[in-house]
Amino acid sequence: MQTTGQGIVNPLNLPILNATGYVTGQDYLDEDHAAAIAENMRANGWQGAPLVVLPEWAISYSGTHRLHAAEAAELEEVPAVNLEDLFEACGLDLEAIVAENDYMVTMHRPEILDHLPHDIRAAYALDDII
Repeated sequence: MQTTGQGIVNPLNLPILNATGYVTGQDYLDEDHAAAIAENMRANGWQGAPLVVLPEWAISYSGTHRLHAAEAAELEEVPAVNLEDLFEACGLDLEAIVAENDYMVTMHRPEILDHLPHDIRAAYALDDII
């Protein structure tokens, strides 16, 4: 697994985007958990996987707590990778998968992510998307 000098884990070396100001696609937020992450971010900056995002909609596909924590910690940048780039790096065509299965990219997250290899889902913190 590759980690940048800044603590960002990005094993596929995908281009890093700035997701500052993005919204999350999830409704649930544990405020205490997000506050604990924010405290860690203030001390150590961003650590771990970047968010996975849909840049054309400014929506974070993953990392609800990390996104809120980064805002609370006032990080200058929130590292993210494009969902489409992630699929492409795995030899998969996201648009074709969505079309073939009549998925909505914002509504069928678990079904879409199930097409990615398990190790990639784990590396990019997508294992627990429900």
